[in-house]
Amino acid sequence: MTTMHTVGIRPGLELRVRDAGQGPAVLLLHGAPGPASVTPLAHHLISTGHRVLSPTHPGWDFTTRPEDLDSVAALARVYHELLAQFGLRDVTVIGTSFGGWAAVELVLADQEKRISKLVLMNAIGPEIPGHSVTLPSP
Repeated sequence: MTTMHTVGIRPGLELRVRDAGQGPAVLLLHGAPGPASVTPLAHHLISTGHRVLSPTHPGWDFTTRPEDLDSVAALARVYHELLAQFGLRDVTVIGTSFGGWAAVELVLADQEKRISKLVLMNAIGPEIPGHSVTLPSP
């Protein structure tokens, strides 16, 4: 059964979250095409015994995005609060495209160690200080 939650993160910011399945928790973060773009992956994960939380990024699909939610790091803090409100630990975070960037930021800021695994699918961003990628010569 799928439940749609509206989670109050703080005054002025409510997060729409689809919650379905049972088992180990997965936080599934969508890319620019929106939450519907990860629906097939969510259904697969649910069918293989996972609980999937799939939030809609504030500002997508006619949701409200407060003006102070102005960075990917700020969005990652929203998702950390979501995990805390649900009392989740040992979470696998999967991010596609833009959601991959938010997932990396979330993992980097995870002081409470709620996240155990990170999966990036066609992710964009971030730049991590002290790390660079050198492409081989053709």
